[in-house]
Amino acid sequence: MSKKHTDVDFITDELAVLQHGIIVSMAQDPSDQLKKKKKITRADSPKPKVEGTGVVAMWGEGNDYPQDVIELANQDLELLPLLDKKGRLLQGREVIAVNLVWDEQKKDFNIERIDDPEINGFLSNRRTQRYWRESCVDFTWFHNFFADLIKDVAGDKIVYIGTHAAEDCRWGKMNDKGIIEMCYVSSYWPSAKPEEKDKVMGHPVLDPYSYTVVEDLRENTKHDRVVWPSSYPTPGQAYYQNAPWHKYLFSDWSKIKALVPKWKVKLMDKVLSARFILSIPVNYWPTQHKDWHKLNYSQRLEIKKAKVREIDGNLTGLNGVGRTILTETGTDQEGKEIPALKLTPIDGSTNIEGKTEDSQEASQYMMRSLDLDPTIVGNGPGRGKDAGSGSDKRVAFNILVALLQPYRDVILEPLYFIAEYNGWLKKYPNLRFKVLEVELETLDKAHSTSVINNPVTKSENENN
Repeated sequence: MSKKHTDVDFITDELAVLQHGIIVSMAQDPSDQLKKKKKITRADSPKPKVEGTGVVAMWGEGNDYPQDVIELANQDLELLPLLDKKGRLLQGREVIAVNLVWDEQKKDFNIERIDDPEINGFLSNRRTQRYWRESCVDFTWFHNFFADLIKDVAGDKIVYIGTHAAEDCRWGKMNDKGIIEMCYVSSYWPSAKPEEKDKVMGHPVLDPYSYTVVEDLRENTKHDRVVWPSSYPTPGQAYYQNAPWHKYLFSDWSKIKALVPKWKVKLMDKVLSARFILSIPVNYWPTQHKDWHKLNYSQRLEIKKAKVREIDGNLTGLNGVGRTILTETGTDQEGKEIPALKLTPIDGSTNIEGKTEDSQEASQYMMRSLDLDPTIVGNGPGRGKDAGSGSDKRVAFNILVALLQPYRDVILEPLYFIAEYNGWLKKYPNLRFKVLEVELETLDKAHSTSVINNPVTKSENENN
């Protein structure tokens, strides 16, 4: 009777490592994949709820949805730099003010940069620069951001624009007209309560749908600091929007991607010290068990593990010294030899494929959810042959920048409100805010890969 041993390490259902430096590879029958019905536990994406007590509209079931997003995102080494890059792409180089002047001869508008100390000073000061940076980051992460506007002492100008950190903000519940009137800011969510004045700050919220919003704010002298609600709409979300990539974050693919490095570390720790590979072919099992095809996946797996433990027991201890692995061979009905157990020495090192393909596929799903072209950011871990040419990158970058405009319009909206409140639109009726870009060029053009694309000062001759 063979000696049983309990130190067999089953790394996967198809791979085990014995203490003797032997890797046991149990080939997987295709039918086993159909019989195998294991499911990865799924954590559905929390849906914002507005029910509950109090005056705060909950962000997520536990009112901590943004905190959950941050925690999960920080566990993915690839996701963080991609979010950072996406946020920086959204920022561009600089926000400038221009005016559209009608050209009767061309029957079109000419774009002229505005030379106004008040407007240019407001856009270039460090507070507005910080607003633009932080709002782009919050928008990238959450598709929501909370613009902070402050009036001067007289109340006739808005002199400050900033942002409250998105994860710290919660909307008050809508009134009977469907209007949000308050924004509560705290770093203590989800346990914070609006009545705790030492932990929660409440700020009035402007109604962006009101055509009298400018006059209302000007007349309300008590509202010297207000919040402008900004988000990109997603269907079914009354208070808080969901960024498209959040669905990936709470999906099974995100979990698979997180498991791959752990699996590979465990595998390499065991496999790199191995000296032999013991292969057990697929058709070995039916020859040893007549009812093999009637067994379910769990029953087959238990038989395989028992055989591996038997082999390990035969090789363990003094009684195992000098032993060989006894295998039986024979022929099938067609006279072909039935493969049996095969012990192969590992010559120097081995190249065992872990779950790299799974990791790559999960990475592709993540980049698709982020709407990032692999030619710009690379094609994910383990891929190095299909990064794209310089021309591919330039075209992909230009397409991406063009598609950013609707998002930028959302982030620029508070600035348009300020322009209206401060009287800038009266001086420049066709005032527009533009984002300067870096436009990639070919290497044979002035030996440069990029130039600053200024829609105002760049002439048609420079474009050609």
